[in-house]
Amino acid sequence: MKPQAHRKAQERAERMREALRSCRLCPRECGADRVAGEKGFCGLDATARCFREVLHYGEERQLVPSHQVYFAGCNLRCEHCTVAEWNESPMDGDVIPMEGVLEAIGRRRRAGARTLNLLGGEPAVSVAGILQLLALLDCKISVVWNSNMYYNAVVDAALRGLVDVFLADVKCYGRQCCRQLLGVGDYVETVRRNILSAAEHADVIVRVIVLPGHLDCCVDPTMRWLAEKMDGVKVSLRGDYMPPAECVYAPKEYVERGEMDTVRRMAADWGLNVVT
Repeated sequence: MKPQAHRKAQERAERMREALRSCRLCPRECGADRVAGEKGFCGLDATARCFREVLHYGEERQLVPSHQVYFAGCNLRCEHCTVAEWNESPMDGDVIPMEGVLEAIGRRRRAGARTLNLLGGEPAVSVAGILQLLALLDCKISVVWNSNMYYNAVVDAALRGLVDVFLADVKCYGRQCCRQLLGVGDYVETVRRNILSAAEHADVIVRVIVLPGHLDCCVDPTMRWLAEKMDGVKVSLRGDYMPPAECVYAPKEYVERGEMDTVRRMAADWGLNVVT
């Protein structure tokens, strides 16, 4: 975190909390008064709810060991979500109080964590509470924003100078695929805008999420856009898709080795800067 931005983190947190009185943090623009206790599309009121924290070694090399701190609630409805219970009913279940989160961050740093990895769900829907958390931390901590990137410009403005690395998931590309798999039609244009904006003020790693059977409709056009608009950006190819037990549109099989070989060749053909 940059010291000048860190000094303003609490002020930004207060502004974001006021914004929750008619929530338009993301393109859903539900208008819920989350401060008064109304639930937004994300299922949350104004309280950020941490449901898990873990020291993780499976992220990209420049990030690990990475202290993952999970926040409930999401503005997408992915059929293949691996934490769906915390997104569908984010107000239910046990959570870690913020005092416990602060204690865990210190403990994980002493255990060797290189980065603080904020994820969900989607952390943008909890940005007010997260900014309050960051205001209490040492500004020397390296912050990772692990996100679906589906949020409005007000979130990007609030994060400037506080996030060191944006870990940006690009889940799909075709409009029909986005509607069926994520439950939203304007996903691609929103994510592209936010990735470009993030690259203006922080390091960016774009995760290309490989879904079985979606190489031509989603993976290839995503790579083409990255090659044309974000030359040299770090790209991580993620083939760890987990098929859900029940689904309508999501692929029912795992990514095959041959598919990942094809994806790697595609990335090489587009000249992408692939990282692991």
